[in-house]
Order: sequence, then C-alpha cells, then structure tokens
Amino acid sequence: MIVLDTNVVSEAMKPEPDPAVRAWLNEQVVETLYLSSVTLAELLFDIGTLPDGRRKKGLGEALDGLLELFGDRVLTFDTEAARHYAELAVKARTAGGLPVNPVNT
Repeated sequence: MIVLDTNVVSEAMKPEPDPAVRAWLNEQVVETLYLSSVTLAELLFDIGTLPDGRRKKGLGEALDGLLELFGDRVLTFDTEAARHYAELAVKARTAGGLPVNPVNT
C-alpha cells in the first residue's frame, strides 16, 4: 500500500506533470495506490478557491476522474489514524529523521 501525498497527486493532475513524478507513478501497480480523505479535502479546497475558468474546470474534471479511478481506495482519517500519525511523527522526529510538519503531512 502506498498512500499518495497531496503534492504528488496535485502534480499528476497538471496538464504537463513533472516527468519524474509521471515515471514513478507509471512504475506503480495501480491497485497499491491510495488517497487519504485529507488529500481529497486539500485538493477540493485548492480547486474551490480558484477563480472560475478553464483551469478550475479542468482540475475539477481531473479530480472527478481521479476519484473514479481510485474508487474505494480513499482512506478515511479517523481517530485511529490520528493516533498512528502522532506516534509515527514523534518517532520520526525523535530519531532525527526527516522533519515532520504537523500542518502539512
């Protein structure tokens, strides 16, 4: 299971995504890729704040297609997920791993 971060999904939705992101996504088995409900909320917010026009419409349609593709592979962020997130984030920070930003993880 690979849970895609918002920045990866956002990049993939662009008309011309970064070649490295596109290549990495193409190497993955689609059924192993998941979205979180937090990513979905962030994307909906970002699209919702755009001015009306072709870009907003295009991104909205891209997101609709993405949701159809992912189907039931959108994970909810519930209390259990919040507890696991906090536990892993504390361990990562304590171990001196990559910085964990609680605002955008």
